[in-house]
Amino acid sequence: MRRVRPRERCIKHYKPWTTTVLVRGRIVATIRIGEGWEALVAALLRADAPERVYVVGATDSGKTMLCRYIVDETAPRMSTAYVDCDTGQSRIGPPTTEGMLLYPGSPEPPGLPYLRFIGSTSPGGHFIQTLTGAKRLVEKAAELGAGTTVIDSPGLVSGGVGAEFQFQMIDLLHPTRLVVLQRGRELERLLANFSRRPAMTVHRIPVSSAAVARTAVERRRYREERLKAYFADARLQEVPLSGLGLQGRVPDLKNPRGAARRLVSLNDPESFTLALGIAGEVHPQGRVLEVVAPPFDPAAIASVRFGSIYLDLAAEPGHVESCRP
Repeated sequence: MRRVRPRERCIKHYKPWTTTVLVRGRIVATIRIGEGWEALVAALLRADAPERVYVVGATDSGKTMLCRYIVDETAPRMSTAYVDCDTGQSRIGPPTTEGMLLYPGSPEPPGLPYLRFIGSTSPGGHFIQTLTGAKRLVEKAAELGAGTTVIDSPGLVSGGVGAEFQFQMIDLLHPTRLVVLQRGRELERLLANFSRRPAMTVHRIPVSSAAVARTAVERRRYREERLKAYFADARLQEVPLSGLGLQGRVPDLKNPRGAARRLVSLNDPESFTLALGIAGEVHPQGRVLEVVAPPFDPAAIASVRFGSIYLDLAAEPGHVESCRP
């Protein structure tokens, strides 16, 4: 699965509160530096051991903006991994995936991303897959020698379910620094679980005034645009299922149309995504699966994971993805 890998560098303005991201010499984003951001980066640059930074906050609290700032500041000086766990508004892979990019600590661009298919655009109903995917990506970053790993967490923080989900994520991933974006004290219940944990520093950072709220319609539009872009060069291909592992919400493969329009992931032996596909017919007797997908090597596939959403790329805007066939 090919990705465009632009060269990136970060240039600071004379004004200390902004930083500009350049891609191939063109300005693509200006990040407004929030309170506490520079001190956090300074601490990471002084560290004499690998750091793992978990950034948590509600939807539209500026998590991704802060994570991008940390990566842009640390990557030129050390190997830095960015782990994106937001499957709805994903920045590394297409929606429904968690992703990891490793920046090698030099002017060279990052390598190809590692992706884990969760099968949905929300952690709800997919907690185990979200936790496992995040864990495997963080482990892969460590295996590849990341000096700093920055984890951009899902925006599910509200209520008992959100607090428990975030507790399990943090407890599993063992960050050395827990960065909490709050507008008030809404995450203090969560933080109480880690206030006395050794080898973990908690950073309370106010939500930046530059954080932009997006509507549900805007979020859906973003997902649809990303999915359509991903499948722009897709074509119909066949996947022989004999000998492959089957994961997720596996349909009745004896029904030729049992998997139709289901989003699936074609995985390598470590269950990292090689390519996403939109399932078509199954034939004969469940031994071959038709998929519409970007080009891939069928010989490299070790398993197929079936997601819980259906795609119709020809549908009207707002109706591309659904939970029903």
